Amino acid sequence: MPLAALIAAQDQVDRGDGLRAVLPLAGRTLIEYQAGLARRAGAAHIVVLVERVPAALAQAIDRLRRDGLRIEIARSVGDAVDRFHPEERVLLVADGVVAAQAAVDALVDTPGPALLALPDVQDHAAFERIDAEDRWAGYAVLDKAMLVETANMLGDWDFISTLLRRLVQGDALRVPALAPDGPASDGGAPPPPPVIATGPGATLAIEHLLLRRAERGEGNWAERHLHRLVAAPLLSQVMVRQIDERHVAWGSVALAWFAVLLAGFEYFWGAAVLLPIAAAGSALARRMGRVWSEGPAEFLPGLARMLAGVTVLGLLARQEAATGGWGWWTIALLVPAALGGMTALRPVAHALRTPPTPLWTASGDALLWLAPALAVLGGWRWAIAALAAYAGASFLERFRAVRKSASLCDD
Repeated sequence: MPLAALIAAQDQVDRGDGLRAVLPLAGRTLIEYQAGLARRAGAAHIVVLVERVPAALAQAIDRLRRDGLRIEIARSVGDAVDRFHPEERVLLVADGVVAAQAAVDALVDTPGPALLALPDVQDHAAFERIDAEDRWAGYAVLDKAMLVETANMLGDWDFISTLLRRLVQGDALRVPALAPDGPASDGGAPPPPPVIATGPGATLAIEHLLLRRAERGEGNWAERHLHRLVAAPLLSQVMVRQIDERHVAWGSVALAWFAVLLAGFEYFWGAAVLLPIAAAGSALARRMGRVWSEGPAEFLPGLARMLAGVTVLGLLARQEAATGGWGWWTIALLVPAALGGMTALRPVAHALRTPPTPLWTASGDALLWLAPALAVLGGWRWAIAALAAYAGASFLERFRAVRKSASLCDD
């Protein structure tokens, strides 16, 4: 059955503006994080149950729609119920509550009505009690029929609490919201416990989790070390100021093409300084994108920036060929050819389950960072030769690894 989600955004006396849903979180709002949890759990569309829509909530909804999420606002219980298809299962999300993605996924994977449960201990006193043993962690799955029946019998009762009571009376399966004692199954850190966001302080743990998502330990030495050194300190600052990652990405592209302009007037040292800065800006934009999305980064800004780097290389090769012969064109061409070959090998390597790319291998950004240092040591001519040798060696390593994996598969 398809999955949808119903997120409650109720007026609360513990919030000055009345809504926990619009609490700031890593440059966005709490409800955007809740919607992201539901989306990754498989929800095809989301309904937000809210009596009034302040400007901050309207802006959050607009951002979610721009990200491709089908999300609607319902001002009443009856309106919310009517927006679900009879065949849909509904993921219910209580006001201001967030849980670990793994717990939400486990809940959604249950075959029937179910709810996330926490042990009834003092640490969980803020959560609604189910019975003497458990409290509700704010997430449940049910069908539309139960939504309709509850709405029809509601009267003056609270809709979410009434749904919870009906789930409990119907012996809904209780899925633990906390990981068992001991290390996580994948050897990493255990998932965080559910949180009721009653104020900015309550969202700090969630924000730290989101910012950690930006660092995935992937890429070569330039991405893991140089870019992290530059981007990591700036990440929280730009996100708190609600700067759009697309603006950062395209700003990096503009800086890279300004480097092309400098190279066109033979100011190659200026271009050599600007291109690594543009690479660091692009890395910052990628990290910003990972905080709120697990999809791939935008393709066009990266391509436009790489084309700028190739253009600068071509202008440099033209200068060296004028005094050293056309062979420098050939040497310079080896750089984009090797990088393109590595890109072409990537899906093949993935299909063959080739060992991970070594940390030392080249990438476009790594070459941009190396170029100024190589030029200082040996001049622009031998910098081109060294970059071509580095890129070529990296391509040969990947080709050898793919060929070895293919031979093993044939055996």
